[in-house]
Amino acid sequence: MTRYQVAVTETYADGVQDNPWSVVRDVTAADSAPCHRPIAVKANGHRRLIACGRRLPSDQQCDACRVTVEIVEVRRKRA
Repeated sequence: MTRYQVAVTETYADGVQDNPWSVVRDVTAADSAPCHRPIAVKANGHRRLIACGRRLPSDQQCDACRVTVEIVEVRRKRA
């Protein structure tokens, strides 16, 4: 499983009309493993094995290729 841990900072500015919210997302950690079920593809007469995460929809991917995002911290502040 590819897991990303993300810290989110939301900033709100009083009196601003157009875009009062600013959101910043910082990836604090990333963890991954090799594919458990690689897929054979044929290109230019050659067969290659690629990770199932590059080819299949997420509900059909192995646990190593499936992406998980974990929000570890949310900070809200006024500018």
